[in-house]
Amino acid sequence: MKRFAIFSDIHANLPAMEAVRDHIQSQTFDGVYCLGDLGGYASQPNEVEQVVRGMNVPTILGNYDEGVGFDGPDCGCHYVKPFDIEMSNTSFQWTRDHTTDENKEWLRGLPREIRFEIEGSRVLLCHGSPRETTEYLFENRSDGYLRQFTAGGVADAHADVIVFGHTHVPFHRVVDNVHFINTGSVGRPKDGDPRAGYCVLTIESGEVTTEQVRLEYDVELAASRLVEAGLPEYFAEYLRKAGNV
Repeated sequence: MKRFAIFSDIHANLPAMEAVRDHIQSQTFDGVYCLGDLGGYASQPNEVEQVVRGMNVPTILGNYDEGVGFDGPDCGCHYVKPFDIEMSNTSFQWTRDHTTDENKEWLRGLPREIRFEIEGSRVLLCHGSPRETTEYLFENRSDGYLRQFTAGGVADAHADVIVFGHTHVPFHRVVDNVHFINTGSVGRPKDGDPRAGYCVLTIESGEVTTEQVRLEYDVELAASRLVEAGLPEYFAEYLRKAGNV
């Protein structure tokens, strides 16, 4: 049996990241991985990046990391509503301006995917989808949509287990014997549960199971810090209500 801790989408929320780090380090895993999006929406991108770097875990380039690391024009979040676009741009510009050059250099060196094989199961770790860092694999995507990434599909991922983040909503689905696993979000959940989250992936004799771990942390501390830093109160309320604003 092999167990892996996989987390994603911290989004500059240091109290949430510290809770997840401490919980992971209190256990024994065969591997720990980060699927990206370390900055954005909260006020401590550099501190979060230092925690992740200090954990010495393989880390993937998220869309937010790419935009910040390469000083791009936006985060590649592809929002549609004008208010969401405005808030996204506010967050991105603040994060890009406040992330150190050293951390930007580190972000630029991150890979877009990680692959390994365990007991015959081919595992692919990515941020958005096997095809694009910015693609959202929502929980309600049809089987037909996900089938693109299974054997013979137009975007065949050549994997039996695909683990990703980006949507901030955890789930585990199986389509054509391929496991699609979303880790949820450490620092900005969108499922109505404000607790920090990460995923435990277990592979034993070809059987794939997951546990979605949720952890209490000081949401008000993260909220107050981001407001004090000059970010919109909306971001604080988003943390409190886990997207239900």
